Amino acid sequence: MRTKAIIGFVAVAALVTGCSLESEPPADHTITHTALPSDDDQQRSKKSAEAFLAASADDGTIASLQDAVTGVFGEWEKGSDRAFIATTLYGSRATPENGKLIANAFGVWQNSESGEGRVFVYGKDEKLLYQGKF
Repeated sequence: MRTKAIIGFVAVAALVTGCSLESEPPADHTITHTALPSDDDQQRSKKSAEAFLAASADDGTIASLQDAVTGVFGEWEKGSDRAFIATTLYGSRATPENGKLIANAFGVWQNSESGEGRVFVYGKDEKLLYQGKF
């Protein structure tokens, strides 16, 4: 009888403290880059931006934002699935909505279907406007 009481007490204590017998899923290891990382090869990022803009020209989704994209860099082509987009967006144009439009156009340009990559869009002040998957 005493054993049942002890087991009941331990079970209640475990439930109250949040202990679980089930294993918990691993934590999401999402890395957020709130400030634009340094660009080690600005000529290459400018060429990537030009290729991105040329491919996006027919789309029309970011037509009003194309003049703002200045660089695209990262290791998305080498398997790290991380891309950074530098823009000159500021003031009323530096919105998460515009960042999302640019990020979505990037996903279309990369023909991304996996949704595993991360794209970060930054404004003129080099602060994060939008981050999403591509």
